[in-house]
Amino acid sequence: MTSAYQLYFSPGACSRVSIAALEWVGADYALCPVLLADNQQRQPAYKALNPKEQVPLLVTPEGTLTETVAIALYLHQVYPQAVLLPAASPYDTAIATSWLVWCSSMLHPLIFRARRAGRVHPEAAAHEGIQQVAIEGLTTQFQLAERALSDGRQWLCGSSCSLADLYLLWCFQRAAQSGCEIGNWQALGAWQARAESQPAWARMLQREAQAMSVIEKGASA
Repeated sequence: MTSAYQLYFSPGACSRVSIAALEWVGADYALCPVLLADNQQRQPAYKALNPKEQVPLLVTPEGTLTETVAIALYLHQVYPQAVLLPAASPYDTAIATSWLVWCSSMLHPLIFRARRAGRVHPEAAAHEGIQQVAIEGLTTQFQLAERALSDGRQWLCGSSCSLADLYLLWCFQRAAQSGCEIGNWQALGAWQARAESQPAWARMLQREAQAMSVIEKGASA
């Protein structure tokens, strides 16, 4: 039986946020690997689906969707009972969306520059400077979240976790892997522990690991 959705992902990439969203809402979906490390996003078959050559890509009954924020808003509207984003008022939803867009438009590009300086500039001599500027930018941006979480709230949007928290969690973890020092923020540190314990995040990690295990078994067969 065909799943209602197919999500094209790469392990560890920002597609983790979309997997977590699908787990959160309880959707029936299949994972389709696109290994960025092997440049599979540039293969003609995938480019035909997503000319942007990126993940995530969600295939829905209505058509395909790209971009983490767009997928989040789609699932929020299709599964309103799951409360993927705050829904008490249009304003509350807009605030959560602003955090999602911040992760996508500010944090994510800086993480890319910190991790992939060679894709930004061909000269090796420039890479260290690019990485340093990116890490400084990440530090400045994370200070915004630290201040927001220092007012007593448990989550970015108040008393309840939303997908905005899980997108920030991915960014926070990825920034640490990219050389950003994340141990100096008290509020963010406490928030990180709460976010990592969210059931949808744990299930996402399990689904991703299961999908990669199938690939590895197939490669060794």
